Amino acid sequence: MVVIYTGNNEIDKILENEIKGSMVVSYSDFIIEDNKFENQTVILGANAIEGDLREYLYYLRSMNIRIILLLKNEKTKETKIALESGIYDLVFGNFYSSQIKELVENPNSFKDISNIYRKVFDIKLKKNTKKRGE
Repeated sequence: MVVIYTGNNEIDKILENEIKGSMVVSYSDFIIEDNKFENQTVILGANAIEGDLREYLYYLRSMNIRIILLLKNEKTKETKIALESGIYDLVFGNFYSSQIKELVENPNSFKDISNIYRKVFDIKLKKNTKKRGE
């Protein structure tokens, strides 16, 4: 099941119509009550969370919930919090529902977001001239 809570009713309904086996919830705490969505996928608007985002994402991750997080842009504190929480399914700015549907079916790996991770955490890489195993 895919649970949808973006904070925008119009977007929620569009995604619900586009993604089979999905449902919209009306408030964020509904997702973490009673472990009813454990091991599911949640499409979540970062700006829709009223409390501490880090704490909320922790609750979701501790329930083994996969999170597709909608963010304004890469250069936000929410992006850093998401990456620290091990969330790789990040969507920035405006999007098409087909993009979200594709992400539901094909999760991102670390490789897919590694450039964002490097920018957010200001990681400077040295060129490796040695091959592995030498």
